Amino acid sequence: MRFGEKQLTRWMELVRTYDDGIEAFWPSQIKSKTWICNELEFKEHFRSCVIFGSWYGVLADMLDFPEITCVDKEAKYLEWCAQKYPIWQGCISNYEYNDVPDVVINTITEHVSQEVYDKWFEKIPVGAYYVIQGNNDFSHKDHVRACEDLNMFASINHMDHGFDVLEEIEYEGPWNMKEDKPTYFKRFMGIGIKNGKDRHTRIK
Repeated sequence: MRFGEKQLTRWMELVRTYDDGIEAFWPSQIKSKTWICNELEFKEHFRSCVIFGSWYGVLADMLDFPEITCVDKEAKYLEWCAQKYPIWQGCISNYEYNDVPDVVINTITEHVSQEVYDKWFEKIPVGAYYVIQGNNDFSHKDHVRACEDLNMFASINHMDHGFDVLEEIEYEGPWNMKEDKPTYFKRFMGIGIKNGKDRHTRIK
């Protein structure tokens, strides 16, 4: 990943424009996005991508695929993304594909109900790569589907059959003010092909 002056200037403008823009660049956020980029950098034939829960489009900027669609339910985030990418606003389970993208990415699996996730996963076109992330951070009220461990993550996200990558990394969360110490959580990631059965490749 190499970013030129134009991209860096755009990110600085994001931070200046939105009060919560800096949150997209917390170390834990960059770590999880870099993780995805490193896994996909060898997929040189990939051109099209749909990012669900795109936020301010920082992951889209880092991936730099020729065709990226940003999906989110928040108009404020998509207002920014629309300056550079096609956008779609609404619940992820309601998104309809016009064609088969090379890869779909969902980094907000802990933020959606099982019903919403099931509908979203069912709609992924057969043959498309998918990348999903979640965590074991139960401390946020918005984390309605956090996972205790990697096995639970794989199970509730329908990765029982066919995946290339199933891994976890540790990241530092917010400072524990009460105990005056850092908090640590685990981030989970799975990569596979929709309906790619019995393709277990790498587990960590």
